[in-house]
Amino acid sequence: MVKYKAMEKQAADPKSCKEIQALIPGYLNGSLSLKEARRFTGHIKKCAGCRDEVEISYLLAEGLQRAEKGETIDLHADLEEMLGKTEDAIIHLTQFRTAVYMVELTAVFVLIACVLILYIYK
Repeated sequence: MVKYKAMEKQAADPKSCKEIQALIPGYLNGSLSLKEARRFTGHIKKCAGCRDEVEISYLLAEGLQRAEKGETIDLHADLEEMLGKTEDAIIHLTQFRTAVYMVELTAVFVLIACVLILYIYK
């Protein structure tokens, strides 16, 4: 698993921050697309303000659920783990998509070769 740490606080584009903050609920419930998740985690690494928003949202949602169950856990560590797993998933999905693309490309080349062989020996 990739160790997830936020970078130093940087001034971020307010428009970009609003877009990222709008993705927080989707991130927490696991409904972001690969592209959105990649953009989200990339921004969260650089923007301490948005990272704070994610932590607050996560702690509120998850903390309330776990408090109702009487569980005591380290929510901050759980969020760190969740963010790390998201980055790992992005890497694996990207590698999988690349592999699928390569298989499809190979199939196209084989098909073209077969057509050319049939045409030559016709």
